[in-house]
Amino acid sequence: MADFWGTVNNLRDQLVRSSRALTKKDAKLVSISSNDLYLKSNYQDFQRYTEVDLAIAADVEATLPSLIEASKRLVTADRKRVFEERGKKFAAAHAQALEQARTTATYAWDASPISTARLSAELWEVIKDKDWASVGGGAGRLWNVEKQYQTLLGGGAAGVGSGLPTSVGAALAHRKYGRFCVSIQNDGDFMYAPGAIWTAAHHRIPLLSVMHNNRAYHQEVMHIQRMSNRHQRGITNAGIGTKIEDPNVNYAMIARGMGIYAEGPITDPKDLGPALRRAADAVMRGEMALVDVVTQPR
Repeated sequence: MADFWGTVNNLRDQLVRSSRALTKKDAKLVSISSNDLYLKSNYQDFQRYTEVDLAIAADVEATLPSLIEASKRLVTADRKRVFEERGKKFAAAHAQALEQARTTATYAWDASPISTARLSAELWEVIKDKDWASVGGGAGRLWNVEKQYQTLLGGGAAGVGSGLPTSVGAALAHRKYGRFCVSIQNDGDFMYAPGAIWTAAHHRIPLLSVMHNNRAYHQEVMHIQRMSNRHQRGITNAGIGTKIEDPNVNYAMIARGMGIYAEGPITDPKDLGPALRRAADAVMRGEMALVDVVTQPR
């Protein structure tokens, strides 16, 4: 894993920044990775350096199968019973979280700008019966992920600007397997390298890109609001340099100008499902398609 510290600790970065360990005091921390070989002093994928009890420099994919088998040999009948009971609790918690996510998705279902939950749910209806792969964003709680290739990590160190070219490259890798590739594309990220769309059009790379167009670098808006609150400076200026408006960007127009099928901007949630299905038809023909959806901030 890239962010060991973030996995074994909980960080709360609100008005007051605080963190706490999620592991027991006597827990042994072991890493199997090549990450330690390229650590630098700045701009990394991890939050903080984690001191581990045993750092093993090795290839994870090659090591994990033998580690799993070795662990299985140590499992006694009593431990197996404990694992099964724990598994039942996890399954129940998962079912409860899924039901809660479905209920939460109904809030603001007919709102405009369109809720991110409705965008995710409508997109799932389009792809659920296909051999799909999420190559950017998506694959949230409302999607049923069953195969390892159906998710993809984001760019390192937040990787702003990497989403669009990464999704095009991943879609190219999936093309020979005939998979339906989909990406929920952030609007601020789009602005860095929109030329990746021309690459997809030129090389006939099938990909459905759905804009999460909240007309802002909204993570930065929220971060500036937090920092302004922390320093008691007020939050009224948080939109300076972070909002993408006046004028609003027409991403569908940009996409059509580079030679792909595109619709939008869509502001009425009733128009979303039909637009996604039309765009999916274009992808099934071997093209890239983009649907520009004007969304709530998050």
